[in-house]
Amino acid sequence: MKVVALAGGTGSAKLLRGLCELDIELTVVANVGDNFWTYGAYVCPDVDIAMYTLAGMADSKRGWGIRRDTFHALDGLTQLGEDTWFRLGDRDLATCILRTEMMRSGASLTEVTERLCGRLGATAKVLPASDDPIETHVFTSKGDLHLQEFWVREGGRAQVTGVEYRGAGRAAPSKEVTRAIGRADRIIVCPANPVSSIGPMLAMRGFRGLLEATKAHVVALSPMIGGAPYSGPAGKLTRAVGLDSNSAGVAKLYRGFLDTIMISEKDESELTLIEGMGIRCLTGETRIKVQADALRLAKELLEA
Repeated sequence: MKVVALAGGTGSAKLLRGLCELDIELTVVANVGDNFWTYGAYVCPDVDIAMYTLAGMADSKRGWGIRRDTFHALDGLTQLGEDTWFRLGDRDLATCILRTEMMRSGASLTEVTERLCGRLGATAKVLPASDDPIETHVFTSKGDLHLQEFWVREGGRAQVTGVEYRGAGRAAPSKEVTRAIGRADRIIVCPANPVSSIGPMLAMRGFRGLLEATKAHVVALSPMIGGAPYSGPAGKLTRAVGLDSNSAGVAKLYRGFLDTIMISEKDESELTLIEGMGIRCLTGETRIKVQADALRLAKELLEA
């Protein structure tokens, strides 16, 4: 079975740990909307989380970066007076430095990611959603902030009034992403932040159309539990774009290409509303606390 997983962030990484154990041909399409430049390097957080997870080296307790990484480079920058609010471990920074050099030599982000996956030993293919630059910006009470500034530097505390996917109107899915979606037997929308992780993909020219045209069954695992996000800033962001901060809001955003959504049993009251959108809705235990949960949900999503 050829499976494409749309992924971004720590929630997606949890599910990927289950998917990569199954006997499937897995391709991960990773969000690029939170990519940004820092410390002289091009950082791709969601691409890297996927690569590290599939290479068995991700720091699952922290939710980002590489297990047992050190932070000597950032300690040195701090001593030199730099504001090191974005924490990158030494080995994580090495990935970003090499990526930057490869891209400056003319390689596309897709080509660089393929090389890095091979060197790291990732067990599945990781494709950036686009080779074109997209930046998710959040309009807040503290001004116009890049997503990383809003969530990491400011801790997501500012009031949010809007979200913009800067560059999305000029961006398009790569030919590799287009081919993967076209060949897929099943497409899984991981339990990622629907606005900041999946939203940048849907905002690109032609991406939503690929999902609407696919013959594959498209299934999502909702990141909402008990009428609220399981973690992260999804609540503020969904409300800022006019969506309810619950599984029904997620279903509304994905309506038009989504066939099935799995929601928490705690949100069973939303089932009728979601099915009224023409989307099949399943309920169950959707939290991923241990590897057994990830594997169980991966199997359920393939069978849904």
